[in-house]
Amino acid sequence: MGVGVFVAVAGYGVALYAGPEHPSALFKQYCAKCHGENGKAGTARGQKLHARDFTDREFQEAKSDASLIKTVTEGDEDMPPFGKKLTKEQIESLVKNDVRGFAPKKN
Repeated sequence: MGVGVFVAVAGYGVALYAGPEHPSALFKQYCAKCHGENGKAGTARGQKLHARDFTDREFQEAKSDASLIKTVTEGDEDMPPFGKKLTKEQIESLVKNDVRGFAPKKN
């Protein structure tokens, strides 16, 4: 097998098993302004609005997917509602893949 073929096959395998991008383009577009691309809410806007730090273990453990989906859909305190901008599937993906993707790994 030539080197070029090997590199192409290996690259395809990495792309196939790399999983979805985290954070997603959807998260970057709608959520990162406040929550930051790293999920820590360290942006100027996030600090001003007291946005949630998605890397906080206590936050992650205290919130169910259903409550997070409801918050994203309907809004809460300083968080605007996204139920009219995003589909139910997009909101579920943001919660299950992006928000939960920032959770600290369990030891």
